[in-house]
Amino acid sequence: MCEFRQAILLKFIYVKNRQLKRLLEHSIYLIILLVLIPSFMYFELCVVLPVVVEEWTLKHLMHLFCATFLLFNIIGNMLYGMFTNTSIKGRLFEGHKKDDWTMCDVCECLRPPRAWHCTTCDVCILKRDHHCTFFACCVGYFNHRYFIYFTFYIFIAMVYSFYYNVQFLSLFITWNHGFVLIKFLLPLASFVIDFGDESLYVFLVVMNVIVGLFSGFLFIYHFNNILKGRLVPEISSYSENFVHNKGWKLNLIEVLGHRWYLTWISPFIHSPLQGNGYIWTDDNKSK
Repeated sequence: MCEFRQAILLKFIYVKNRQLKRLLEHSIYLIILLVLIPSFMYFELCVVLPVVVEEWTLKHLMHLFCATFLLFNIIGNMLYGMFTNTSIKGRLFEGHKKDDWTMCDVCECLRPPRAWHCTTCDVCILKRDHHCTFFACCVGYFNHRYFIYFTFYIFIAMVYSFYYNVQFLSLFITWNHGFVLIKFLLPLASFVIDFGDESLYVFLVVMNVIVGLFSGFLFIYHFNNILKGRLVPEISSYSENFVHNKGWKLNLIEVLGHRWYLTWISPFIHSPLQGNGYIWTDDNKSK
């Protein structure tokens, strides 16, 4: 009886920790969507841009168009990534050979190849690549496209804004016997020591660099995996003759769909995938 109670308690703690993690991830998602992205766009368009570019000129309007395009794709891919169901829930797998399928002890059902159980989502995900905190869900077969474009456009936006942020900052920054270096190295501490516009601008530029480096790393890392036809859990078993590697173009189509060359324009562009996420063959494999 004591062991039974202990097992129930551990199960309760596990469920509560999973729920807390999900709540935290959804909070981060909402903060990014409703606070950080709008605040950063306001700073760039309403504070930085009017200083470095003359307002309502052709150049200014072009920058506004580019910023709108980037914002549209960042938020659009983020929303699509979260609300696209890529789990095994509600899918019928009858009539298919299941010789190479495995049993999930948690879901208590057979799962297709390349599907893994996520302890946070508490469900098996088709072609599960990883669990994404920014999406508050897993990246799998049907939303991989939106994740890769989400990281790509954040990286482009950070590089784009950094160029003008440096010009903007050069108009306000003062050397002050090297004190400005402390603001760059310890931007949060500078708020306490010398709070003002300059400290705020330095902090935003530092965050610009950090987010740019992080999103750039994510994009390059995952895009390289896409070109090689592999998932994050498959990296350790990857080889030159990896069974799911069909050549870079077919690998790209498998994630971005048949209209892969148009998907960069908008997350709303329909680009059907060539498979279904649970039948995997190497018939089209090209070496």
